[in-house]
Amino acid sequence: MDYGALNGYFDGAVAKTLAAVDINPAKSNQHEFNGTGALRALFGDDDIKGMPTTFAYLEDDTDPVFDHGFTTWYDARRRHPTRTEYRLYYNDNKCISVARPGDLMILAISDAGEVLVAFAKAGTTVESQLRWLFGVGDTAETSFKTASTDTLRIDAMAAQILESIGIEVGIPSAADNYLDGLVGRFGDSFPRGADFSAYSVSTLAELDWAGDPDGSLVACYEREELLFRVFERHILERDLAPFLGDTLDVDGVLRVTMSTFQRRKSRAGTAFENQLSMLFDAFGIQYSAQKYTEGKSKPDFVFPSIEDYRDPAFPVARLTVLGAKTTIKERWRQVLDEADRVELKHLVTLEPAVSSDYTSAMRKDHLQLVVPRPLFSTYTQAQQDWLMDIKRFCEMVKNRQEG
Repeated sequence: MDYGALNGYFDGAVAKTLAAVDINPAKSNQHEFNGTGALRALFGDDDIKGMPTTFAYLEDDTDPVFDHGFTTWYDARRRHPTRTEYRLYYNDNKCISVARPGDLMILAISDAGEVLVAFAKAGTTVESQLRWLFGVGDTAETSFKTASTDTLRIDAMAAQILESIGIEVGIPSAADNYLDGLVGRFGDSFPRGADFSAYSVSTLAELDWAGDPDGSLVACYEREELLFRVFERHILERDLAPFLGDTLDVDGVLRVTMSTFQRRKSRAGTAFENQLSMLFDAFGIQYSAQKYTEGKSKPDFVFPSIEDYRDPAFPVARLTVLGAKTTIKERWRQVLDEADRVELKHLVTLEPAVSSDYTSAMRKDHLQLVVPRPLFSTYTQAQQDWLMDIKRFCEMVKNRQEG
């Protein structure tokens, strides 16, 4: 599903790799950035005082840090007849205090005049994702450069990145056409994850699992993500209504929203495993899901079966172990300890633009990353040469299954 273009969320954006002069109190010029041409193109020639600003600092494996304040765009030589000296002032905030030289900064403005200043720790996946999302590549340029908001269409994967920096992605109005079917099937409460996944797939046209497993898996994920958002909004409207009367019940609202966030987190991984199971079933691949190998180790999938894995006489060369994670971050290392008999393990993800640092470490630790072909373009060319797509993985497993 298309959630619109990036320029529907931002009028424009600039990016730079932070230098010490930008953030070090001993070196920076009173919490200001020099007004380069890229910034002037973003804000124009007139002074703009006190723009409401959200600051965010992001790194892998920790919750984002958010703060709120303001930025001011002004010409320090406004009264000079011939000279200009534009600057962007920012107030002191906890995000800028944890940012370091080498980190990425994205500065974007909405059509409502609100500013977002997002910092991403150098070398992380979230940095790679912001570089991809705003089209600023791998450059280490420390001067402001114009980022792209005109061409990228927001799909389910890009929507997750936007939400990580505090931008709520709206549900396309056409998606409301699915609500009656969801309510008719499930009433007013979420069903078991497997039932919701099966229903989501039933709303798609016939999928070519064998011919295009990569596209089919992405289509399943995006459709279930869309239907979940539609159904969640419907349930939230009901659950929040009692707390939104003449007097706002803040505690009640917080209880409902906390429950909603927990449901979102627990659902995503289960849904992905359900979709993979449908893929393997359609491909005629034998597997065991969520079975213990050694001790408390429990891979997501073992091929051809857990019984074969536990049989010392079964050839190791015909065994495959697959971890499945919608997002990776540091959790990919968990897969390394989940099946002692198999040296080269596989990990499938729907995460775009995983950092080169992570994929290099995976190669070193004998872990092959599997990514749907439509996401390859979010990775560097060197990464793409190493990645395995869904179709090649399925063909490899089936060949091993058939001996």
